[in-house]
Amino acid sequence: MRAVAAAVMVVALAATGCANAGFDEANRVPQNDGANANVGDSLSLRNFFLLGGADSASHPPQQALFGVIVNDAQQPDQLERVTMEGGGTVQLSGQPLTLPPDQAVGTGNQPIGTADGVRGNVVPMTFTFREAEPVRLLVPVKTRTGHFANLPAAPSGAPSTAPPATAPPTASPSPTG
Repeated sequence: MRAVAAAVMVVALAATGCANAGFDEANRVPQNDGANANVGDSLSLRNFFLLGGADSASHPPQQALFGVIVNDAQQPDQLERVTMEGGGTVQLSGQPLTLPPDQAVGTGNQPIGTADGVRGNVVPMTFTFREAEPVRLLVPVKTRTGHFANLPAAPSGAPSTAPPATAPPTASPSPTG
């Protein structure tokens, strides 16, 4: 009889605990649902993803690239470029993106770059560094829904690496008289 009472008590407590814990899958923010990799003992790439549109069937022309890079080395490094397999381009927010020692880059809600020409829901990307070996990640494309809805979108135009164009001087009207 005691065993049955104890079993009933355990089930009741477990059910009450789960109900009160507030498990709400629709609003749950995952800790890390992007791509991850380690580059030797020096760099950790965490939670890399592209932010698409609200509809997974149609991709916007540009997508924001989010992720965090932690440099565990004693000297700085640089993310020189990111390339996409199958076409498309990636423009980093800083070219190259500086990775100071013992610091994380890409924290907060700001993208580290933008991508054009994205095809599919998973994009093979290669991250090339000045000091560390290149690393290939399969970067998922997330839809702009749920906890991704409030992240900033990619700018409407790709950041240019070319110097700004200067306009030719305009002719001033000549005085008549």
